[in-house]
Amino acid sequence: MFGLFKWVEDLVGNVINQILQQVNIIQDAVTSPLRALVQQVMGGIWKGDGSVRFVNEMTNEVIPMLVNIMGFNTNYANAIKKSQDRMQQAVKQATSAAQTLFDVFNQIF
Repeated sequence: MFGLFKWVEDLVGNVINQILQQVNIIQDAVTSPLRALVQQVMGGIWKGDGSVRFVNEMTNEVIPMLVNIMGFNTNYANAIKKSQDRMQQAVKQATSAAQTLFDVFNQIF
């Protein structure tokens, strides 16, 4: 029974790690081109009031909003990890209680 739990525990841990890795990859894939575009505009590819507004909006609103959206996935993975930690703690407590009972029965018989 505990072997099965260990298998599930390992599987969940792997899924959490994959989620976090994918979040970072997606965040970079989404924000890197936008940051590069902002850098080009700041470098002079586009001039005028529109360019200043574009840079400000991208840096202060759009990119942070996208990063925030990616943060929801990180929070999701962290919540799963927290649940996994609680399951591990419960299994340890159950194992300890079972061992105590086993020891008591061994002393009686």
